[in-house]
Amino acid sequence: MSNASPHTLLKLGDVRRVFRLIGEVRELGSDPKQWRPHMIRRLGQMLGAEIVVSSEIHFRKAAGTGRMRVIDIGWGCDSEGHVWKIHTEREDETPDAYWLLAGKPAATAGGRAKGSSRKVAPAPPPGAVEELVPVKPARPLYGGTCFILSQCALPHAGAVDQLGLHRASGDQPFTQAEHRLVRLFHVELGRLWRKDAIRRAQDPNADLPPRLAQTLEALLEGASEKQIAIKLDLSQHTVHNYVKALHQRFEVSSRGELLAKAGKIRATFLPQLSLPPQKQS
Repeated sequence: MSNASPHTLLKLGDVRRVFRLIGEVRELGSDPKQWRPHMIRRLGQMLGAEIVVSSEIHFRKAAGTGRMRVIDIGWGCDSEGHVWKIHTEREDETPDAYWLLAGKPAATAGGRAKGSSRKVAPAPPPGAVEELVPVKPARPLYGGTCFILSQCALPHAGAVDQLGLHRASGDQPFTQAEHRLVRLFHVELGRLWRKDAIRRAQDPNADLPPRLAQTLEALLEGASEKQIAIKLDLSQHTVHNYVKALHQRFEVSSRGELLAKAGKIRATFLPQLSLPPQKQS
């Protein structure tokens, strides 16, 4: 018999609601202006929170100067379902101000002392090169009786996804089970942003055998079966069989459908961030 307190145990119904919400986020995921407000409204209802805030915090370092720019984009929601957008940009801050650790600490310009007033960060000049700063939480989950803060690292995007829930002083305190439920939700949401998941979402070739991947890539570039056969030094009959195999894998019946579906998968990254990951050279 378990000695665990009922305040620490997750209820099956609550876990089901978490995974149902993950599915809803994926369905709305092409537009962060839809999925984030929907997510925080639902979380507020599920956990009886007075305020829920969900944001992505991006860290950029200017190449050459080392000046750090922090972009915080997200949404907040109150207990009545009113939603507001958050978008701030600041400079001369370091990840530890957000309870985060940087993979490569960046020097701040001007020797500003920690804890001093913040400055609004100017937009980088056109063509300026900024490096992503990989970050990770010092502790993934913070909390107490009145607040829960969960952080999910997105090092490939130079960002962290942050989820905070608050109750007013005097309200029923958050239980350990509610802390665990928030973390479960955030971990499952974070799985959608894992680098390999993003790669698969952006690259329909990711799980294909090499020859099928080469054939699909050539089709997406506009090559005919005859041109693909010449390029890959294969018979046209073999290439035709590869194309038929691609039709089966993508569950389509024509080349047009194949190209449309493969192209759509390549462009899909759900749920979308407000500031998409930039390609690094």
